[in-house]
Amino acid sequence: MVVVVALVTSLWAAPAQGATITVLCTGFTGCLTVGRTDGGYGTVYQQSFWSMTGGHNCTNYAAYRLTHGRLVARPPGTNSALTWGPAAIHAGIPVDDAPVVGAVAWWDAGVGGASATSGHVAYVEAVLPGAVLVSEDNLNGDFRWRLMTRLDGTWPSGFIHYPESDGSPSGEFTSVTSPDAGTLDFWGSATDPDAAAGSRTYLVSLGGPRGTAGAETYTFESEYFRFHRISHVGTRGPISMFLYALNTPGTAGDDVLLGQRDVTIRATSVTRASFVDSSIARTQHPKVRISLAPTQASGVVDVMRGTTLLKRVTMTSGTRQTVTLPRQRKGRWTISVRYRRSVAFTASSRTVYLRVR
Repeated sequence: MVVVVALVTSLWAAPAQGATITVLCTGFTGCLTVGRTDGGYGTVYQQSFWSMTGGHNCTNYAAYRLTHGRLVARPPGTNSALTWGPAAIHAGIPVDDAPVVGAVAWWDAGVGGASATSGHVAYVEAVLPGAVLVSEDNLNGDFRWRLMTRLDGTWPSGFIHYPESDGSPSGEFTSVTSPDAGTLDFWGSATDPDAAAGSRTYLVSLGGPRGTAGAETYTFESEYFRFHRISHVGTRGPISMFLYALNTPGTAGDDVLLGQRDVTIRATSVTRASFVDSSIARTQHPKVRISLAPTQASGVVDVMRGTTLLKRVTMTSGTRQTVTLPRQRKGRWTISVRYRRSVAFTASSRTVYLRVR
């Protein structure tokens, strides 16, 4: 199995020219001393939430506030802070200019003093006439509360209004291919909003939804939000693949179908070839018999002498061809008959030998 990890962070940059940042308190202890909460984050901030990078950074803090005291599912594509707004919009989650307590303030890259490469997110604590109070954490910085107004140059790109979740996993089935015989190479992502960070269990069903008679099923685990897996399966040919994220036992919610995609799982091919006469005069044209197995295999076959293409033919299912090649110089020649792989079959080749007198 091959896996890819995507742990993400974001920072709050120096304020843009003309922007005035009004900081109300700094540090977990400093803010608690003046009655401004961190929601309990200060005791667990080294842990990962929504698979964000643990420690001081804005995305991990916002993810913590969205999954403690409430349940919010992570929309696919929610990575560095600048992606939070577009990912929410793509998932049908409202993003507007109307702040409410519990919303996430989101800054696109370079907006209102945010990082020019990563953007920023913060948690809305209070809404005042013409102003908003947010709490936030910062990469290479510290936790703090601050005041924003529409006039101080720090107003966000929008406010994300995440809906409550029932605790079920969420994510997407991104893609699937079959690069080799009996293999599935697929990508996806998922998170469980009310489960601790750790491995997630997934189920693959080939040939129909799980519970379908005759379907091939198996489970696997991945500890990452975004995962990549290569599996070997018994099924061959065109098939529908269903990918499920299984709800963490002991938590709220149900198993979720991440998606269904059609894929043709390649089968192994065999190229067969032989000369009608493997010893000929140089005035004769060599003739080679070609067939493919299984008989359903079809596609392009190249007849090569070294790097020189002697003939290209197209084979159709169940056919055999006798191919006439150009005359060859005197000598002993190694000829390669190569079947290019198709959607349904792997590539294969056969070497034959010719003597020209």
